[in-house]
Amino acid sequence: MRAVIYLLLMVMLVTPALASDWNMFKKDASHSGFTIDTINPPLTLKWSSNLGYSTDSSPVVVDGILYIGSSYGIHAIDAVSGKEIWKYQTNGFVRAVPAVVDGVLYVGPNDKRFYAINAKDGSVKWIYTDSSDGYLSSPAIVDNLAYVGSKDTNLYAINILTGKASWSKATASSVDSSPAVSEGTVYAGNRNGVLIAFDTVNGKEKWRYDTGTEIKSSPAIENGIVFIGSNNGVVYALTTDKGTLKWKFSTGNNVEPSPSVKDGTVYVGSKDSNFYAIDSGTGKLKWKFPTSGIVTSSAAISNNIVYFGSANNVIYGIDANTGQLLWRNSTGEKDGDSVTSPAISGNMLYAATHNGIVYAYSSNAQTPQKTAETAATSTPGSAGTPKSPGFEYAAIALMVAFLIRKRAAP
Repeated sequence: MRAVIYLLLMVMLVTPALASDWNMFKKDASHSGFTIDTINPPLTLKWSSNLGYSTDSSPVVVDGILYIGSSYGIHAIDAVSGKEIWKYQTNGFVRAVPAVVDGVLYVGPNDKRFYAINAKDGSVKWIYTDSSDGYLSSPAIVDNLAYVGSKDTNLYAINILTGKASWSKATASSVDSSPAVSEGTVYAGNRNGVLIAFDTVNGKEKWRYDTGTEIKSSPAIENGIVFIGSNNGVVYALTTDKGTLKWKFSTGNNVEPSPSVKDGTVYVGSKDSNFYAIDSGTGKLKWKFPTSGIVTSSAAISNNIVYFGSANNVIYGIDANTGQLLWRNSTGEKDGDSVTSPAISGNMLYAATHNGIVYAYSSNAQTPQKTAETAATSTPGSAGTPKSPGFEYAAIALMVAFLIRKRAAP
């Protein structure tokens, strides 16, 4: 019995909690941008990897592998070491963010094709070729359907088992916006500035809302409200059932990044070089954080900290409740090298810049010092295995306690 107890104690010390996958744009089909994985500043640069090609895509991380698009095609990179595992060349720039589900990567480049690629080795499973133009939209995968918009004006629902379209619906303009899906409805905006809600099963239009100016932002959904930005500088909150305007919030310039949302707060950046936290119920400003460059990325949220990038080569970590700067890191000195939307998995944050450099930062997962008034700039460190975001103590501790009590019982 003593040997068993010692063995269980050893397991407690070496068994890490599993990292959550960040497997599509903004992590999930509702585009919340929130993960339960915990990272806290200061973050340390563990590795950087040069794709060798420019990118407007953002990373996704699944089962310890990072996937990202580029002007070459698709790259698969070991998320621990930063070493490339495979790459697949497409006929066009992959600006969209891939989605990885059940070992298959789905993405549409600017080559009029939508690909299903084996995530393990980069081999092609099938290619959908019925679109008449390329893709800027990132797919959302729900119930074996890949929802994706095309520059040919259509929103497609492609069956991932067959590679054939279950349905497609014309929207009258290019769909650059990445669809969000929730409770039987898929939402997407187009360059005409119209947000449209479709039935996920048959593509029947449920409602539409016209913002009057092109939409490049993607919708996010929480508690019966869909949030989206427009290039008229406004963030809109609409009811998911009928598309009724609940509120709108004006910024000083285009809102091209996509809102992220958690616990009643919407987080979004603007071309006015500010990052905003807005009450999701009332549309009132909670706080505003000024950056020294245009906010180019959508936010990732972990442990009440919001991470996003800007066009001044900086990644920021902001206290989600107060708007206080907790951490910042410069990715270089190249002018206008924008940072794409970050991804979080385990105790690691991943981000990329337009010039094709992918960065991986690790966290000690301790409580951040929220009293800091200045940024803590991270310093490069050696590549290595990320620390675990935590330990699965509870169940094992209960088992140990039970065995000890049983041992001590007369």
